[in-house]
Amino acid sequence: MKSFSMARPLLVAKLRAALLHGLVTLLVALVSAGVVFYLWYPAPLADKSGGVGLYFLLLLVEVCLGPLMSLVIFNPQKQRSELVRDYFLVGCIQLLALAYGVHSIYIARPVYQTFVVDRFEVVSALELDEEDILAATDKTYRHLPVFGLREVCIERPADAQERSDILFSAVGGKDVQLMPKYYRQCNAGEIEGKAKAGSALIEGLKARGRYEAVAGELPADNNFTWLPVKSRFGVWVEIYPGGRQAEARSVDVDPFVE
Repeated sequence: MKSFSMARPLLVAKLRAALLHGLVTLLVALVSAGVVFYLWYPAPLADKSGGVGLYFLLLLVEVCLGPLMSLVIFNPQKQRSELVRDYFLVGCIQLLALAYGVHSIYIARPVYQTFVVDRFEVVSALELDEEDILAATDKTYRHLPVFGLREVCIERPADAQERSDILFSAVGGKDVQLMPKYYRQCNAGEIEGKAKAGSALIEGLKARGRYEAVAGELPADNNFTWLPVKSRFGVWVEIYPGGRQAEARSVDVDPFVE
């Protein structure tokens, strides 16, 4: 009983240290998660990316690992220099693990939402070759966006041979959306003018028995237009209530699935 009463103050001190360590770790994790999920992988990209799921798991481990390590290393009887050394090493380990996770997510982040004929193609940084980036006609596209997804349109070449080269390249897996030399700023009303009627989406979903699952996400009056969005993360649709792109929102449904 006496030994328990002597150990109790130490346990309380360890728990306090673990709680403080946990709060600091949680704050750092929330800041990094805000950057990842708000700027690099906005919905629905985060839901469709397995890499982001692994990053979330890493954050969970980080938040749990910090307090557990404090329970082990903290001791009020240690000299201050010893505690500083121990926490410095633990902090370095945690920051290195977090930096690895953030870097992995960063280099795979989506950077462009390209409008190609009648659909959007989301392009990630990993999919673009450095030589293609540097070959961009517009200097704006010779540097990848660091934050956010930039919307661009594709300017198809007038030269027949160049169009033929793109066609053969697409067969090999490298389509025009992966060639920044054809990127340009979209004209006013260009995308809205190519959007499909909402009735086409509704009829297609009803025919496949999939309408009820997403009916609540569509405008109640069914007055909208839409475009499909494709990426390596999956397929969904972007709808424009009243045909207005400024009010665009995503609906997690694949319009091509039979």
